[in-house]
Amino acid sequence: MARPESVEELSELVARAHRESRTIAVYGGGTALDDHPPGHTPGLLIDMGGLNQVIEHSPGDLILVAGAGATIAELNAVAETGDQELLPDFPADRTDSGSTLGGAIATRAVGPRRIGRLPLREVVLGLTVVLADGTIAKAGGKVVKNVAGYDLAKLMTGSWGTLGIIASAALRLYPKPQTQGYVEIPGAEAALEVIGSQVAPAAVEIDRSPGGQASTVVMVEGLEESVASRTQSIVSAYPGAQRCVEPSWWARRAQAPVTIRASVSPALVPQLVGEIARLEDTIGYPIQLRGSAMGVFDLGIGDLDSDPTIATRVVLEHLRSWGQKQLSATVLCAPASVWGDVDAWGEIPGVGLMRTIKDQFDPDGLLSPGRGIGGL
Repeated sequence: MARPESVEELSELVARAHRESRTIAVYGGGTALDDHPPGHTPGLLIDMGGLNQVIEHSPGDLILVAGAGATIAELNAVAETGDQELLPDFPADRTDSGSTLGGAIATRAVGPRRIGRLPLREVVLGLTVVLADGTIAKAGGKVVKNVAGYDLAKLMTGSWGTLGIIASAALRLYPKPQTQGYVEIPGAEAALEVIGSQVAPAAVEIDRSPGGQASTVVMVEGLEESVASRTQSIVSAYPGAQRCVEPSWWARRAQAPVTIRASVSPALVPQLVGEIARLEDTIGYPIQLRGSAMGVFDLGIGDLDSDPTIATRVVLEHLRSWGQKQLSATVLCAPASVWGDVDAWGEIPGVGLMRTIKDQFDPDGLLSPGRGIGGL
């Protein structure tokens, strides 16, 4: 394992590996190691912990620049000194476990507060990236022949380290809300209406435990008087709604052997929730549903004492044949044995373009082989 202390040292390591045709894997905080296929044993493992400096903090301009090895928790602490926070919302379980800036961008990590906030790929203001041959490139800066015409910041967001190694990034900051409030509403039917309502929620999350009933939790944030008024509006508008504290499961993935990521049109969310309950009854296998009413859910499949392979295959096949073209279902996290026994990805829109871009950025396939979408 190598631990570079500068972008230049990282560049030299990558260039040497490229000359020797050694594959490369990158380690940040290790919070997404179990996501996506495990990939192949690399010829070189790079620990990004040495690139953890805060390079620039400009509260007046709402900008923070840091090395890829800096943790999200550390960066939020820096932002708080100016009564600010990182504009993108990140999963609490990964943040608590040491998720790094580079890892969060590479895996396109996202937390519940996605309503009214731009997606991560839109708030990464700039990147410094080391390409497969060791070349240092900057988004909006140096133009490199094989990447000219591409938006590096957008391409690297969600690339899983297969196109380049993020060395540093600039993110937009956001004024830290004065307070937050939560309201729980029974069922999932009210979720879409709340999203479009005048209460302007920061997040609308749905949780359903195996064998249980779904519940919707709405989060609003802002000034204390505004939050009190808006939470009361929700309580008054929906039968059974009541104020609550932040749920213990908030911004945390269900603990299960396999996680399937299901994406669906927000209008179809109540149907999806009902479909999962019926499917659970049919196959007799526990399914945890948790995610955003915007239509992105993680399905926890099985329990820790049984082989989840068959149940994973059944759930994937059922969702893909549900008859809703707006739905996609892919495996996000699973034991190595499951990845090889199920169709983890299904039909991948734009996979041909993804392969073309991969070939342009990493023609020898040295960067995180097998870790990208579709096993790229």
